[in-house]
Amino acid sequence: MKSLCQLKRKDLEKSLRNVMKEVAKPKYVCGKCARASREKKHLCKPVKIVRASTG
Repeated sequence: MKSLCQLKRKDLEKSLRNVMKEVAKPKYVCGKCARASREKKHLCKPVKIVRASTG
């Protein structure tokens, strides 16, 4: 699969099931286009998501 950042609308429609799995519970966000992913290899400029601790 191409990086999520490079996917066009038609590509998204064709591989929607795979894309939905990849964006569920994201760990990274693209610093360029703000798309999110579980794995940094699927983004062009990945930045780790830091979750705020509650308590």
